[in-house]
Amino acid sequence: MEIQNIIDLMSTIVTSKNSSGETFYDSNIKRILDLNTSDNFNEYKNQSLRFSYVKKTIELLSCLKECLLKHSDDYTDVILSAVHCATVSRCIHSVVTYGFLPCLIPSIWKSFENNQKYELIIEKISPDTTYEELKFNVNSFFDLIKEPTLKRLILVKHTNVLLAGVCQLCLLPIAKPGSEVATESAIDELKYEQLINEQKTFKNILKNLILINRDPLFIREIIFVLGRKNCQKHVKLGLGELFSDLLIQSNGIQTFLRVACDLISETSQNFNQHGLQEWSNLIHNYYIKSKTKYTDYIVPQILELLRSNTNFHQLQFRSIAVFCIHLMSIENYNDFLTLYINPIEQSMKISKIQNDESIMFSRCIEDLHSLFYLFRNEIWSLNPKLLTHVAAILYNVYTAVANGIYYLKSKLEDLVFLIFIHFSDCKDHLKLIIFSQYQISVKYDDDSGNIQIKYVEKEHQLDLENQVDLILDLIDKRADSKLMTTMFITFLGMYTEVSSNDYSVMEKLFIVKAIHHLIEKDDVQKSISTDPEIVLNFIESILKVISENNVIDVEVLSIALMVLGCVLENTNKISRFDCIIDYLTKISEIVNDAVFRDLILETLEKIRQIHNTCSKQSVGIQRTIDDVLFETRDPLLPCRSHALMELKKLIESGDKMVLVKKKAILIVIQENLKNTDSYLYLSAIFTLSSLCLYYPNDILPILCEEYSMPINYNHSPETRLKIGEVLMKTVKSLNETIPLYKNRLLNTFMAGVRDNDHLVRASSLSNLADICRLLRYNLGSIVAEIVNCADYVLRFDPEIEPRRAAVLLLQMIIQGGDSELLEILTDSIKDIYHMLKFQYQCDKDETIKLHAQVAIERLNDIMKSLFLNQKK
Repeated sequence: MEIQNIIDLMSTIVTSKNSSGETFYDSNIKRILDLNTSDNFNEYKNQSLRFSYVKKTIELLSCLKECLLKHSDDYTDVILSAVHCATVSRCIHSVVTYGFLPCLIPSIWKSFENNQKYELIIEKISPDTTYEELKFNVNSFFDLIKEPTLKRLILVKHTNVLLAGVCQLCLLPIAKPGSEVATESAIDELKYEQLINEQKTFKNILKNLILINRDPLFIREIIFVLGRKNCQKHVKLGLGELFSDLLIQSNGIQTFLRVACDLISETSQNFNQHGLQEWSNLIHNYYIKSKTKYTDYIVPQILELLRSNTNFHQLQFRSIAVFCIHLMSIENYNDFLTLYINPIEQSMKISKIQNDESIMFSRCIEDLHSLFYLFRNEIWSLNPKLLTHVAAILYNVYTAVANGIYYLKSKLEDLVFLIFIHFSDCKDHLKLIIFSQYQISVKYDDDSGNIQIKYVEKEHQLDLENQVDLILDLIDKRADSKLMTTMFITFLGMYTEVSSNDYSVMEKLFIVKAIHHLIEKDDVQKSISTDPEIVLNFIESILKVISENNVIDVEVLSIALMVLGCVLENTNKISRFDCIIDYLTKISEIVNDAVFRDLILETLEKIRQIHNTCSKQSVGIQRTIDDVLFETRDPLLPCRSHALMELKKLIESGDKMVLVKKKAILIVIQENLKNTDSYLYLSAIFTLSSLCLYYPNDILPILCEEYSMPINYNHSPETRLKIGEVLMKTVKSLNETIPLYKNRLLNTFMAGVRDNDHLVRASSLSNLADICRLLRYNLGSIVAEIVNCADYVLRFDPEIEPRRAAVLLLQMIIQGGDSELLEILTDSIKDIYHMLKFQYQCDKDETIKLHAQVAIERLNDIMKSLFLNQKK
């Protein structure tokens, strides 16, 4: 029978209706069945009309299957049209509705029902008839799904029905002969044996689906069924046992998880919130059932999940593996180490790794990265303290390949960073890691990209000088403030032991270089200022050893004074400094180096100054502004700097005497601006900026005049640059009041553009750029003059710095104008564009070209948005 004829018959079955619109119990059934002359309706006369209809439809589907398979064997592409597929789907739906559902036990069907709409057929059927009909339907459908097209049409909507039928046939218990149920069902010994054999057959069908074919649609349906609270107990036990068998099959866990992860993706749920813990527990439960099976079948699969490189669900697979290993660490810590951690450690500790074993070493790196770093922020992550035995190996391999091209270098860096995070607070552990007694030599395998390593005894420690740079670069790169502070304190703790023979010269150099580097970090200084106690013990112990032994180690003393200076700059607490004063006084008497003696005396003076300040405040005596002004002339730079900062606080507190002493304050600050000491003139800049901010009408004109008329005030270019810095700090703090001082500021810096010193010209242009960006549409008509000024500098200035600043000025004008650019620049846009284009194409300086490119791109974006908005 041809495919089209079969489809026509199916169409007649599913569309023929009588006057009442019914398609089932009508007079057309006999006519439909008789259309196929090879069959005789009389053979169905002893069966219900419903099952006759179902059986005939299944026979038509079987004919269709044979035709499709035949054409497939002839190597012709037979694809049913959408209309044909719809007709076949309606036939399948009819078979399910009138053939399967009436035969399913309600409690079984409730376990599989997925809110699908089926017409319920109420017809009394004997148990024997139900069994035979269901057996026929299940066998028929399993025969039909051997053809791919029919398989897709059947399973896409009716997987649960077919699975329910199989489960009813193979998972429900059979009444034994002699029991009341068996008597009512006429089950004797012969029939019982027949039923048992048939049940085994259907069990084999179900096992083949899950364990051999691993059909994802059936596995998906089983996941749904087992997840339902109302799942019938025999079904739950049978399918649960089948699932357990699947998990111990080769790649069984991956098969299950692939389907499960697809379900999570379809429902757009968070994997970590739904499925991760439940499925990990499901896998881990095998350890409780059988430790032997867990070791033999589950552990290898968990390791495969950990090393998964699939395109889909790779992260989910690895998270399941880590969670399962985490559960084992809770269940039995010794087995956890034996099964998962110790094999990795042993593989990394082999004295010589070559050939295939080099691949094993790389795999160990990847395993450790997945186990400890990949999910480090999750509550179920493994404790990095477990890396104790391999920390030194990882560190040495990292330092050996840091300047090479090893493809796992970034993962090694992650692990070393993690090791520092968790071991940096213990100097003994850190010492064993960075000062290990062996060295690792690395040989690259060009074919595989792996490395071969060899352990050798250290002949020297010259490599430590390069290692400290690698570690400090790693710390800077990760920018972890807590790690910086912890490492700094630990290195300080190591440094207190340098007087002993525990450290070699190169190790001392490593420690000193690390301390010098870390103490310059803002995060470390902030930590010291917040809690100075963390380093005061270190300082006191060092000074005590030096003063008692009368032996001065210059490096040790310089470190102690450097850290103490950092503490003094950021604290007003004096309670811990009494012993330190005594030690410093004694050291100052025995030190021979004049520079060190002066540094110690300055430190002592600073401590006494803080002590006097605290003492006066403690008895309620407020220091007057005259006292502070007097100290700004102190010959000791730390005292003058502290006085300037105190003066700044008085200005910001609104002290009435500040206005009275305004001129004297200005003179004192300007004198300190001329000092070459960076800390002192920075203090002067901050203080003068505060004075100008609180009294802008009085101070701003004076500073502008001093900046723009250097001849009258005899200021050096360096001093004028500092005054310009004060002006810009003030401008940025004025906020909305900037337009009030617009003309004075613009004229000041425009005058600076004509200065003889090229750095002053560059600084003036840079300051103009910031002011233009802040003023935006308040620039007014002067913008044309500013553009001409920039054009002149770009054309005729011989120095590179002013020309760079001129391009930056144009860039800031564009950036500040933004959506109001047309209103601000009016006729100057074209000129600016030509200037920028010329500089981008013709100038040889890369910085100028970069600024010009950024400005042109920004200008293009603004103009596009303006015209597009107008068009809309």
